[in-house]
Amino acid sequence: MAHIKPSSLLVVDDDPSMTRLVVTIIKRALGDEISIEALTDPAVARERIDKGGIDILLTDLEMPGVNGLDLLQCAKRRNACTQVLFFTGHSSQDALLSALELGAADYLLKPVDQQSLVELITQAHHRQQRWRQALAETWQRRKEAAAT
Repeated sequence: MAHIKPSSLLVVDDDPSMTRLVVTIIKRALGDEISIEALTDPAVARERIDKGGIDILLTDLEMPGVNGLDLLQCAKRRNACTQVLFFTGHSSQDALLSALELGAADYLLKPVDQQSLVELITQAHHRQQRWRQALAETWQRRKEAAAT
């Protein structure tokens, strides 16, 4: 890959202090590799996801109104390659299993361990980059084959 475009990360948690903490940790650790947006209203987050351009979604699982599973489904409908990560303080086994079945890449328990958070975001970023590269190469091969 000649130029690696930063992955776009959307952080969603109804607790503003949690979103600020997560954004600070990720910015400090990953700087230019990740472009970060943070929202505390999950309904607004769903609207943002519907607009597209989200590579990684890091969301609380349990929120009032629109929950993390709703955001996961929205993100995957918009772009199957979106890496969805959950962080949760209290969740049921059923909710975690549903997240896994719906395509979640991983999860963290609150309080969030900073090193684990950075590792998961880094892994999601690299996974996203590999998907981008694979798709770009596939499209290029198809274009070349059509030209011959």
